Amino acid sequence: MINPSIFRIYDIRGIYPQEINEVSVKKIVQAFLILYPEPKKIVLARDARLSSPSLAEEVKKVLLSSGKEVYDLGIAPDPLYFFTILHYKMDAGIMITASHNPKKYNGMSFYVYPDKKQQIGYDVIKEKLEEIKKLAISEELEQKQSLSLNSQGKITEFDPMEPYIKYVIQKVKIEKPLKIIVDSGNGACGFLPERLFKKLGLHVKTLFGEFDGNFSNHLPDPYLEENLKDIKKAVLKEKADLGFAFDGDGDRVAVIDNKGRTVSGDDCLYFLALNALKKKKGPIVHDMRVSKAFLDEMERQGVKTYFSVSHHSAIIRKILEVGAVFGGEITLHFLFPLDYYLCDDALFSALKIAEIASQKRDFAEFVDSIPHYVASPEIFINVSDAEKIKLIKKLQDYLREKNYSFIDIDGARINFEKGWALARYSNTSPMIKVRFEGETKRDLEEIKEKCRQIFREVGIPVNF
Repeated sequence: MINPSIFRIYDIRGIYPQEINEVSVKKIVQAFLILYPEPKKIVLARDARLSSPSLAEEVKKVLLSSGKEVYDLGIAPDPLYFFTILHYKMDAGIMITASHNPKKYNGMSFYVYPDKKQQIGYDVIKEKLEEIKKLAISEELEQKQSLSLNSQGKITEFDPMEPYIKYVIQKVKIEKPLKIIVDSGNGACGFLPERLFKKLGLHVKTLFGEFDGNFSNHLPDPYLEENLKDIKKAVLKEKADLGFAFDGDGDRVAVIDNKGRTVSGDDCLYFLALNALKKKKGPIVHDMRVSKAFLDEMERQGVKTYFSVSHHSAIIRKILEVGAVFGGEITLHFLFPLDYYLCDDALFSALKIAEIASQKRDFAEFVDSIPHYVASPEIFINVSDAEKIKLIKKLQDYLREKNYSFIDIDGARINFEKGWALARYSNTSPMIKVRFEGETKRDLEEIKEKCRQIFREVGIPVNF
């Protein structure tokens, strides 16, 4: 039996081998091929986890038995995976990864690329992933299986690294030499960022570039400060201009300035958006956690902004819908429709940030010049998966009843005169995520106190 809990809203993820294993992966891929029979050329990639090779081998067996052409990248981060699909016009992709999760986890995600003329592809998520789940765990899978076990497909070992590097370095312009520290966290990015930056004539030093599924140095999750200690020390020791720390599959990057400080996702969103607007004036798409300082600046410039659900797939859909020139999330995911394919590529984000840094006399001084309000860290309130959904719905109903100004695209972002509060349930964990921002510390504390009262009224536990 397949554990249904491994099916999340946006991907499949669980503990290996208890929750996800070769048997479950086989059934999941069979279900995918039944629901998506059209793709012929399928890209397969995996992260550096110890369990990824055997899971990838099982995927290959199923694809070959169905007559598919498999382009096997081996260990490859999301940037190479998506580049191969989009640049070479493949039909679909399967990635074996649990991204930034601890080493005991593994998972997989699917991508289909049906409209190559308009360059529109999409992740298989939400309702589509639910269909795969229902079929994979059903007893009818064998009867419905349209695979011909006598049909022999083809495997091509494919290395897109050099074409990728050649393509993306044309998209940036470095104004002056930079010294860069890279921390790959022993994940799938490996030494690829170093090779990329060296092609641009930059001096680079890589920490933990070796593939190591035990993640012996630290978890490859750059969103957590505890995982950035090594790169901060290295930036200061080497007197580097900036540092980049990548997650396990290369779709997220943390930025360290030349003073060894983390550059917030809000600040990255701010200067990357302004950089895009220099090229072309147009709408910007952002997630629900974006700073009011960012929104105030966009309004001052007459730029239309759009809130989106917090996931790169939703950001991409909104970019296409409104014709945006840039989109991103403060959790370090950024998209560049003016310059590159619409996919989650942390290496390309790092290139654009290096481009901006090369234009500045001192990167840290530039970051300090960005307007800032006072924001809380993201606060996690532990509640069950069933309860978290009910509580957010109850909060939305309460805010409507009391005539509060709020945005309900993803949870509830409550607007106050001098700040905001956001409560949304996690898509991957049994918790509600809360964040606050005020123009001053006093504004922040007043907003938090108002929200304590609101949360108590609707039954959300208060731990802030």
